[in-house]
Amino acid sequence: MAPSLTKLTCFYSTFLQVTLYLTFAWGPVDPTEGFIPQPLNRTYYHIQRLYDVPEEKSVIASPMELTDVGFTPQTNRILLPAKQSPELRLLYSWPVDHPTKGFVELPLNTSNFHNDKPYDIPLSDRYSFADGVHKLWVYSTDKPLFKNSPTKPRSEIRIRGYDYSSGVWQFEGYGYVPTGTTGVCIMQVFGATRPRATTLMLRVYNGSLYYYRAGPVVLENIYERWFQVNVIHDVNASKLQVYIDGVLKLEPPGHGGTNHYFKFGVYGQNDSPYYMESRWKNIKVLKKM
Repeated sequence: MAPSLTKLTCFYSTFLQVTLYLTFAWGPVDPTEGFIPQPLNRTYYHIQRLYDVPEEKSVIASPMELTDVGFTPQTNRILLPAKQSPELRLLYSWPVDHPTKGFVELPLNTSNFHNDKPYDIPLSDRYSFADGVHKLWVYSTDKPLFKNSPTKPRSEIRIRGYDYSSGVWQFEGYGYVPTGTTGVCIMQVFGATRPRATTLMLRVYNGSLYYYRAGPVVLENIYERWFQVNVIHDVNASKLQVYIDGVLKLEPPGHGGTNHYFKFGVYGQNDSPYYMESRWKNIKVLKKM
């Protein structure tokens, strides 16, 4: 064998031996070596967001759950250099395909909210507004909207000033339904070709949100939690889209009609209990320009 080839063979042999020795002696490099796990809870999380965007629209729980026990589902911890004081700021943003993308928010004030209630009692007996939350409730023994009306009891808010007959419109709001409320409509798109009265109804039956009574089910287990509702109505295309918590859940067809508007609250339907209630906040009306 030539001297140069022998030297080269000896070099690679020695290099391989050293590499194997270091690998077995030290093992894989641990990137957390020299760091100390720091305890975390929700008080360490500071959400940075646009100043005019509510926090519930800026935080996404998935894929990274903000829990009291940790930061990531893989490790449930954040490692910081030893003796360093943590200042943690997590940045989140709404996904780019949020249903309001491409829409323009229209101004709303109290003049746009008209309450429908039992005709024989004052509004304060079936509606309250505090800390930005509309609370609407009704009893099965209540009178209807007006005398001799064949409809069931209701306490609803009808959005005025934005009736529409064409174009693409959207309702957005955060709803809350307490345990026990069932057999009610909590949101509707009013207006349709006769004999129908509505183009869309979102109803609650036994803790689930339904499209009318027959379904399909839009969302299960809605009791005792806030959930975001976005309803898009494309009048010209005669179709709707229902998003819950930013996720498309339903695409029902339109039902005609020449005049539409949005309503939310509680409106008794089939098999309603004695007491019915829903709460709403952050109501918006948007239009695609």
